[in-house]
Amino acid sequence: MDKLQYRAATAKGGVKTLLGSALALLLWLLLLLLIPTMLHNTAWALLLICCLLGLFAGYAKLTEPLYVVELDQQGFSYLHHKGRWFIPWQGFAFTSVAELAGEELAYIGVKLQDYDPFLQQLQPRLAVNLMVEQRHLLIAALGRNCPTGTCPSDLLIEVGEFRTANCSYRGAIAMFGRRMELLRQLTGFDLFIPITSIGAEPADFCRKVNQIRLQCLNNTVT
Repeated sequence: MDKLQYRAATAKGGVKTLLGSALALLLWLLLLLLIPTMLHNTAWALLLICCLLGLFAGYAKLTEPLYVVELDQQGFSYLHHKGRWFIPWQGFAFTSVAELAGEELAYIGVKLQDYDPFLQQLQPRLAVNLMVEQRHLLIAALGRNCPTGTCPSDLLIEVGEFRTANCSYRGAIAMFGRRMELLRQLTGFDLFIPITSIGAEPADFCRKVNQIRLQCLNNTVT
């Protein structure tokens, strides 16, 4: 099959945001040259802050990957501004909009067949960033499954070593492996992709991915 790419929604509008903010900043500087006293006006100072924030937001959008998900004959790739991870179709179980206590989350969940092929190619830098970004998801899942606040303390321990049936991991990869294991217990999924980053309707996206997986495994896609 030809590669299917989903454009990152978070990368859209970067050029417009950057140019618009830069133009507003130039106008602000021009007015400052003409009317120096306006610098002492609070409203003008706030406008400067907005221009600078706009420049930062535009630059951040431009540094985002152009595509967030790529599907091909080999498997599923997720592209993040700190790196990328890949799951071969043989190790990919299914994907669906994640739920917690019957309520949909703002994430697409991915369940793996086997942890080892995934953890062996995961970059430590990306693992750390994903754990930080999705910490609130873990806290929410623990809160729903532990309403009294008396969850076993071992659920919150960041392990120094993580073992599967065949391999042993340390450092950031071990921590990420433990996080996947815990989130699977709480939500049924190992990996999570923000819905806001995908420029597609979540249910349609999941249905398409699951369909392509089956087709690739059965060699029905040319």
